[in-house]
Amino acid sequence: MKHLALATSILLAGATSAQAQSGGVYTSGLIEYSYNATSDISIAYADFSLGFEFGSDDLPMGFDLGILGFANDGGGSISSYSSLYPTFWVDTSIGRFSIGVPRSALGSKIDLPAIGSTTMLDLMYGYFIKLTDYLPLVTDVDSYGARFDGAFGGFEAGISVHDLSNAVGSATTVTGYISRDFGAFDFTLGFEDVDQSPISQRSYFAQIGYDVGTYGGHLTVIDPSVLTAPGVMVMLDGFYKPNDWLKLSAAYASQEGASDLYSVNAEASFLKNGYAGIGLWEASGGTGSNTTLYVGWKLDY
Repeated sequence: MKHLALATSILLAGATSAQAQSGGVYTSGLIEYSYNATSDISIAYADFSLGFEFGSDDLPMGFDLGILGFANDGGGSISSYSSLYPTFWVDTSIGRFSIGVPRSALGSKIDLPAIGSTTMLDLMYGYFIKLTDYLPLVTDVDSYGARFDGAFGGFEAGISVHDLSNAVGSATTVTGYISRDFGAFDFTLGFEDVDQSPISQRSYFAQIGYDVGTYGGHLTVIDPSVLTAPGVMVMLDGFYKPNDWLKLSAAYASQEGASDLYSVNAEASFLKNGYAGIGLWEASGGTGSNTTLYVGWKLDY
């Protein structure tokens, strides 16, 4: 029953937002429920935005409320974390300007492979390169900032600056990226700089992707700050789609000073925005394999 209750709560929240589509109202993102059958832990996860667009054809603008959160019932009790990202944005001839609490430029752009089909592991890996978005989720940090995204000569680029503060102190983060899509191939380079005087730390990100529709994959390299991770991380993932509704994938992640992770996954889509699947992942070192079942809904309206 505890798994059913946790799943129902997040799916109802997503259904409510999906019904709100009218006029300039929009949503994007996803909600997901997963169950680790090996450890008997359920996880409800939400990462989406509710927005309203207004302004003129020459100068579109809008308000976007980002929502990121998860809940799990590990240890017999439910624990939850959540964070809001209210943002005002305006589109100009040179790009989009955002102010308030926008997601970090790099964090919004990169696409980390899902290890073993669980979004939570993706979130944990994001900690190494998405501190700007991760810290407000799991701590009492207050965040505000500004961001710009634009396109120049076939390249896309973005930069964001945030101030993070609480009763203990404050820090300034700067993230940026540059990317280009060549059709089947694409690449993204980026960085995240965290300055908490007198300590400054910087992480780097690089990803090459290949996608022809029926199959593809990514090679991802993250060089995290020594303060947040033990060493360079390399991820390799690939997928194959034998038909329109079935996707088979595999992933591998290796990091200096940590266990390697391996995973395989099968996912089926339904009703255009729905998806469900099963994944198997295992860490090196003889810790055993984990089986994850999951179902989700994409809130792209």
